[in-house]
Amino acid sequence: MINNMNINAKDLRSLKIISMMLLLMTYFTWDSAAQKISTSPTRINYKVTPGGSGTSRITVANNSADRQGFQVTFGDFSANVAGKSQFSAQGTQSRSCAQWLTATPAVFQLEPGETQEVSVLMDVPADSAALIARWAVAYVQLTAPENDGQGSGEGLKVQVNQSYRFGVYIFQTPPSATDSRGEITGLNYAENKFTVKMKNAGETFLRCNSYIELTSLSTGETKRVTTRGFTMLPALNRNTIFNIPNDTPPGRYSVLAVMDYGNRDEVEAAEMEILIPQRGNNK
Repeated sequence: MINNMNINAKDLRSLKIISMMLLLMTYFTWDSAAQKISTSPTRINYKVTPGGSGTSRITVANNSADRQGFQVTFGDFSANVAGKSQFSAQGTQSRSCAQWLTATPAVFQLEPGETQEVSVLMDVPADSAALIARWAVAYVQLTAPENDGQGSGEGLKVQVNQSYRFGVYIFQTPPSATDSRGEITGLNYAENKFTVKMKNAGETFLRCNSYIELTSLSTGETKRVTTRGFTMLPALNRNTIFNIPNDTPPGRYSVLAVMDYGNRDEVEAAEMEILIPQRGNNK
């Protein structure tokens, strides 16, 4: 049995919510012997009202020694309970906004050392579909030009190389969607691992940190175990696994699990008691 509670964030928050992680993720670079391509940023956030539009930009750089062709397309993605992204074709996810997106230019070539800014237009319809948070992914794909686009007046004809593409996550949150709420839905302890089950119960994209605190019921000593920050999509679930440190003495412990989802006043927390058995010597 678990006990859920809201806790004042000032008393518990000691982690830096994923600002450093976002800085480290500013650039995504793919490198090989033949090509070196970079795109930035790795994510785009829109807050467009129904019936409105917004524009952001993706910068593509060709740092290789060869001329490269590119095409920008859009697709869908979701995430499983382990937090791993799962990509799919445009329009296959119920919360997709891929069909609202347009890239300009969508096809282009870059000489060595050149960069290109791609304008990404989000055109939101004026209907009920625009009242909830939605998301998509922009793909910057390498292409193999069939001609140089000169003299025909018909532009480039390209053959997309699906093996080499770079994803930019796109999030659209209408201004009316302000419910920011996370929940811990379950705790589980088995085989020296502690699993915290969480849900994004609101309508905004949550940027979360999670940790557990182990307090020995015999000595009162407390130990904290942390994980890396992560993003949760609305209405989806996420499980975070904590490995109990090998040097933790056997005995009964109170475990406090915390989900810090960026609320200045509250974090979500739950607690339970566990028994850590005596470990035998490894042979």
